[in-house]
Amino acid sequence: MESIVLENGLEYVIVDEIKYLDNNYLYLLNINNDKDFCIRKSIKENGNEIVKGLKDVSEYETALKLYIDKNKKD
Repeated sequence: MESIVLENGLEYVIVDEIKYLDNNYLYLLNINNDKDFCIRKSIKENGNEIVKGLKDVSEYETALKLYIDKNKKD
Protein backbone atom coordinates (compact mmCIF):
# COMPACT_ATOMS: atom_id res chain seq x y z
CA MET A 1 0.00 0.00 0.00
CA GLU A 2 1.11 3.51 -0.73
CA SER A 3 1.83 5.85 2.16
CA ILE A 4 2.32 9.59 2.53
CA VAL A 5 3.59 11.95 5.22
CA LEU A 6 1.18 14.77 6.04
CA GLU A 7 1.93 18.27 7.25
CA ASN A 8 1.83 17.03 10.87
CA GLY A 9 4.89 14.85 10.13
CA LEU A 10 2.97 11.58 10.61
CA GLU A 11 2.91 8.79 8.05
CA TYR A 12 -0.43 7.56 6.73
CA VAL A 13 -1.29 4.66 4.45
CA ILE A 14 -3.82 5.32 1.68
CA VAL A 15 -6.62 2.80 2.38
CA ASP A 16 -8.95 4.04 -0.36
CA GLU A 17 -9.25 6.64 -3.08
CA ILE A 18 -12.48 7.92 -4.61
CA LYS A 19 -12.86 10.27 -7.56
CA TYR A 20 -15.96 12.44 -7.30
CA LEU A 21 -16.72 15.38 -9.58
CA ASP A 22 -13.41 17.27 -9.86
CA ASN A 23 -12.01 15.86 -6.61
CA ASN A 24 -9.84 12.86 -5.80
CA TYR A 25 -10.42 12.01 -2.13
CA LEU A 26 -7.77 10.07 -0.21
CA TYR A 27 -8.78 8.04 2.84
CA LEU A 28 -5.84 7.76 5.17
CA LEU A 29 -4.97 5.67 8.22
CA ASN A 30 -2.05 6.48 10.51
CA ILE A 31 0.43 3.60 10.33
CA ASN A 32 1.13 3.85 14.09
CA ASN A 33 -2.42 4.48 15.34
CA ASP A 34 -5.34 2.71 13.68
CA LYS A 35 -7.79 5.08 15.40
CA ASP A 36 -6.31 8.05 13.49
CA PHE A 37 -8.28 8.15 10.21
CA CYS A 38 -8.47 11.24 8.04
CA ILE A 39 -9.62 12.38 4.63
CA ARG A 40 -7.68 14.66 2.30
CA LYS A 41 -7.95 15.50 -1.36
CA SER A 42 -5.35 15.30 -4.05
CA ILE A 43 -5.37 18.12 -6.57
CA LYS A 44 -3.18 19.29 -9.43
CA GLU A 45 -1.71 22.73 -8.88
CA ASN A 46 0.80 24.23 -11.30
CA GLY A 47 1.32 20.80 -12.85
CA ASN A 48 2.13 19.16 -9.51
CA GLU A 49 -0.08 16.85 -7.48
CA ILE A 50 -0.54 18.08 -3.91
CA VAL A 51 -2.54 16.83 -0.93
CA LYS A 52 -4.79 19.36 0.79
CA GLY A 53 -7.28 19.38 3.62
CA LEU A 54 -10.98 19.56 2.91
CA LYS A 55 -12.52 23.03 2.72
CA ASP A 56 -15.33 22.60 5.26
CA VAL A 57 -17.58 20.24 7.23
CA SER A 58 -19.94 19.83 4.27
CA GLU A 59 -17.14 18.56 2.03
CA TYR A 60 -15.96 16.22 4.81
CA GLU A 61 -19.48 14.80 5.18
CA THR A 62 -19.77 14.29 1.41
CA ALA A 63 -16.40 12.51 1.25
CA LEU A 64 -17.25 10.35 4.26
CA LYS A 65 -20.61 9.35 2.75
CA LEU A 66 -18.86 8.36 -0.49
CA TYR A 67 -16.50 6.12 1.50
CA ILE A 68 -19.29 4.52 3.53
CA ASP A 69 -21.45 3.91 0.47
CA LYS A 70 -18.56 2.35 -1.44
CA ASN A 71 -17.43 0.09 1.41
CA LYS A 72 -20.66 -0.93 3.12
CA LYS A 73 -21.43 -4.59 3.30
CA ASP A 74 -24.97 -5.60 2.32
